[in-house]
Amino acid sequence: MRIVLVSEVFPPKAGGAGWSTRALALGLKDAGHDVTVVTTALGPAVERNVPVIRLAGASGAFRRGLMVETFRKALAERPVDTDVVHAQHSLSALGILALEPRPRTVVTVRDHWPVCFWSTRMSQGKLCPRCSTEGMWRCLDGRLPALSAPAAIPYMKWDLWEKRAALRRSDATIAVSEAIAAELRAISIPAVHVLPNIVDLVEVNEIAAQTPQISLPDRFVLFVGKLEGHKGASDLIPALVRSKSGLPLVVLGAGSAERMIREAAQKASIDIHFPGWAERADVLRAMKRAEALLFPSTWPEPLSRVLLEALALGTPIAAMDTGGTSELIENNKSGLLAHSTEQLGDALGRIVHDGAVRSQLKEGAAAQARMFSPQILIPRYEALYRGSN
Repeated sequence: MRIVLVSEVFPPKAGGAGWSTRALALGLKDAGHDVTVVTTALGPAVERNVPVIRLAGASGAFRRGLMVETFRKALAERPVDTDVVHAQHSLSALGILALEPRPRTVVTVRDHWPVCFWSTRMSQGKLCPRCSTEGMWRCLDGRLPALSAPAAIPYMKWDLWEKRAALRRSDATIAVSEAIAAELRAISIPAVHVLPNIVDLVEVNEIAAQTPQISLPDRFVLFVGKLEGHKGASDLIPALVRSKSGLPLVVLGAGSAERMIREAAQKASIDIHFPGWAERADVLRAMKRAEALLFPSTWPEPLSRVLLEALALGTPIAAMDTGGTSELIENNKSGLLAHSTEQLGDALGRIVHDGAVRSQLKEGAAAQARMFSPQILIPRYEALYRGSN
């Protein structure tokens, strides 16, 4: 098949969505398909034998409309013999679905963009049940001047309406987890299929086996991600203190909560290391060497790539059970799940202090990760592309 993957984000500088798109592209290429990536992300024109067409991105107040038109125009100029166009995020989806006529079109939903203007389902630090007018007023508090809200809310409602209307024109919609699928079905999106992200176990373990380019302690607990409220940043130090691990915390990430975390660590006499954002290769190497990955996220995680790659590396995980996390981690087998900061600290303590638990979780993590391998998932993508799923 001739397949075009379209995405706002793609490596080398990308988060989980970009690396998941790459894993899909390489898996399809290895299966013998003609794959092209179209993206507005900067980088080289080829990614391991997959052509990457890099479009000019946009910024500023009119970014949304400009990006949608950029994708629409680029796809309109593609050869007519394309079999499938697969959008990986919201703006690329809007661009593709504006085409008439268009090839078979598939859209992957990797977060909450069809149900939440901000894509997080979080408002004022708490889970928001739905994007109602009242909820939008609450979300805008502190983001915009109060006088701007009457103008912003109609735009927010239109934005969500257009995204949902576009999704209903897709031939198939992929949710990366059952948690995301439930949201889509609740707003009457048809033809929803659950297909999780792919991880190449061989590749990530080969990368992780190499020497890290960042300084790491001999033994440590690891956190990877944004230091923001919805990522559970305020729970990092309390969970570590409760665990009584005695181990330093390595933080690969940055954000507005960094100062608060440093102060809390100093007060609790926790040794903390802040290498900052690291290249993906060094993130994998740190994961492989960590005693445990601490994952305190409080927002409804769609399907975390951090957790997926930690599983592939056999890293013991202590995680908050939110969103699609329990679809990745089977409690007490491939990781430990918690529902409070206290439980998270206790879970981390079990991992650090009990070698038998640690060994069991390492083995269970690696076994669980095989369910997300290209060998398992690419045939399911192929069936969906052909319309037989």
